[in-house]
Amino acid sequence: MRFGKYLLSFLWRSWVFLFFVFTQIFFLPALFLFTNLLPSKKQIFKISKLWSKYLLFFSGILVRKELSKKIEKNKTYIICSNHVSSLDIALIYSTANIPLIFIGKSEITKFPIFGYYFKKNSISVDRQNLRDSYNAYVRAKQVVKKEISVCVFTEGGIPKPEVRLRRFKNGAFKIALESGTDILPVVIYDNKKRFPWSYFKGSPGISRVKYLDPIQIQNFDKNDLKKLNNFVFDKINQELKANENIERTNKSA
Repeated sequence: MRFGKYLLSFLWRSWVFLFFVFTQIFFLPALFLFTNLLPSKKQIFKISKLWSKYLLFFSGILVRKELSKKIEKNKTYIICSNHVSSLDIALIYSTANIPLIFIGKSEITKFPIFGYYFKKNSISVDRQNLRDSYNAYVRAKQVVKKEISVCVFTEGGIPKPEVRLRRFKNGAFKIALESGTDILPVVIYDNKKRFPWSYFKGSPGISRVKYLDPIQIQNFDKNDLKKLNNFVFDKINQELKANENIERTNKSA
């Protein structure tokens, strides 16, 4: 029985990977156009959003989103999200109602096709290189003030499965404080079980994401870095904890 479950997970994940590659090739002309010939981050976002919707739908992922009514579409935000799966980028692209780019690890740029466009249209950072980290930090401040929202997985990577939420890095909050940009917290609930790191686990099903009320940066001063970090952490952690309690109650009912 367990072997059959592992086999089904393996086959499903293999399909997701193959469809990921196929859709990247399918969208190649449009990506090339708006990356190299007519550079436009907002057009790339629209293409990425469409690609993500196709990827999730044909992978059997049923997206459920909840958006705060206080999100202003004509503003830019520092979007701070928890990180639980390699599907998180697609989930945020498919559900965000404002254009955005990601700050991500430089390792992503090594992926065929996707890595090239991630490097061109997002902000990649090598956290082991101080100069590279600083350059990414400066670029993010410039981008969010003039162009488009920036999304950061503030845990700095995907934590171990047993960890609900790892303590946040400070980078996103420094950018918010120094650029005067409001923070938009995002909570991803189900991707940890939908598409975990283990290749023999995971399944299609519902994946929920919630965009909380924006946090006004004017309520914090530049010396409130740790306070802001903890405030956003607590907001997301409370949502995840409440969800765990609901799931635990449902299982015992």
